[in-house]
Amino acid sequence: MKNIEKVKLYILSLAILFFIVIIMTFKIPKESFPICDFSNSKTLVCFENYFEYLKALIKCNLLPSLMVILLIVCVKIKKDFNYMLSGGAGASIRVCEVKSEDYEHLTFLATYIIPFFGFTFNEPQKLLAYFVLLIVIGFIFVRTDKYYANPTLALFGFKLYKANLSDQNRIYESVIIISKDIIEPNTSIRYKLISDNVFFAKKI
Repeated sequence: MKNIEKVKLYILSLAILFFIVIIMTFKIPKESFPICDFSNSKTLVCFENYFEYLKALIKCNLLPSLMVILLIVCVKIKKDFNYMLSGGAGASIRVCEVKSEDYEHLTFLATYIIPFFGFTFNEPQKLLAYFVLLIVIGFIFVRTDKYYANPTLALFGFKLYKANLSDQNRIYESVIIISKDIIEPNTSIRYKLISDNVFFAKKI
């Protein structure tokens, strides 16, 4: 998997943070605008009032608006990830040993996402510091190949496993399996290699 794809999955992993920031920072404009009754008002004036209210809403919610855009980007990344897996799993391989690694999702949340809930987002300097921090975390995320520890994928039903696999040619030790199925030892799966030690798998 190319680094750009890992960066995309990192952005996807922040979708929960983007949503929470929207909830924490959304504001209602202080300005008041007359409510139109289309039955006795000019339509053009009504639309102008609504347009002005929309501008005021966006003006006082620049950060939430950015978060909405990033959530839309996350939807696109999720579609790209599904497309990457759409070819399905190919060759079969046997599962020798396997254990759940789903705690990695919680570890990522507890380490990188939940601490942001205690932050404030009303000062430009703090926002810049948060942005730099997210870039540093993303750099670590990509360099350490932790892109699979993605809480957003967990919300879509993907499970994580660490397993030893074997086929006729070799044994694969301590590989990571991403799957929507429950993987058990001494069973066969079909797999698709995502990166050097990460497999997407389906039960046979």
